[in-house]
Amino acid sequence: MSAKQLLMGLTILYLQHQFVAVTEWSGGLYVSPSIAGSRPGGLIAGAWAAMMSLGQEGYLENTRVIMEVSKSIQKGIEGIPELFIIGRPDMTVVAFGSNDVDIFEVNDIMSSRGWHLNALQRPNSIHICITLQHALVIEEFVKDLRESVQIVKKNPGPISGGLAPIYGAAGRMPDRGLVQDLLVNYMDGSC
Repeated sequence: MSAKQLLMGLTILYLQHQFVAVTEWSGGLYVSPSIAGSRPGGLIAGAWAAMMSLGQEGYLENTRVIMEVSKSIQKGIEGIPELFIIGRPDMTVVAFGSNDVDIFEVNDIMSSRGWHLNALQRPNSIHICITLQHALVIEEFVKDLRESVQIVKKNPGPISGGLAPIYGAAGRMPDRGLVQDLLVNYMDGSC
């Protein structure tokens, strides 16, 4: 083994211990390249700068609009018979599932249409984190969601190239250590 191969092997070994992989989170599978997860310092600094720019009145107005959007999207989801809302979303994260179609396949179709939703497990579901940008696309989101549900309903089975099979299989695997290993290997690209 050359010195370069040894160095690469050690780098991968150490890198894998930096990753955070959670398999038992109620939000589903989660893997992050660092312990900071999805809240690194840059985002916190950006949020502070936005608050300073908006002021209290601007923040309250944006919050009012976002909450209205959340309620509108919830009503849109409730209008799709194959879907149900999970819990009672009081804020801007709305999770929903289905007893009629594979919700992960719905997510794959929504992704192909440019929507970025997050897959959840236990129960299998997806969620949207509503922001101010959604105020302009409520009707388009609900329309795409309704159409995606109908596509999956008419064509059950995994969508080619989607993540539905991965989430479905990972949710059924009893060995959570194996799932954690898969997540870490996915992060370092050694799968």
